[in-house]
Amino acid sequence: MIADATLLLQWASVAAFVVTLAAAWRGVKKHPRRWVFFLPPGVWAASGIAFYGLAFAGVMSPAAFILLGAAHRTMGAALILAMVLVLLGEVDDQ
Repeated sequence: MIADATLLLQWASVAAFVVTLAAAWRGVKKHPRRWVFFLPPGVWAASGIAFYGLAFAGVMSPAAFILLGAAHRTMGAALILAMVLVLLGEVDDQ
């Protein structure tokens, strides 16, 4: 039961990464001069796809799985922190 739920959440993550990558690509096409804004979520999504691709293929050791998973979560946390800081800056400017 837990293994099935975990696998379902992992595939949901992959789907979210694919949609994020597509949205970032669309953003770059729509706003080419602002491409740098779309780079962090694009890198995060691409690395998530690579991580789960390697995990599903079974080519990572357990230690590498833990390390790369932690690195990906750290990237996500940094993106959330950056969004909060940007929002704080927007609120202060009004």
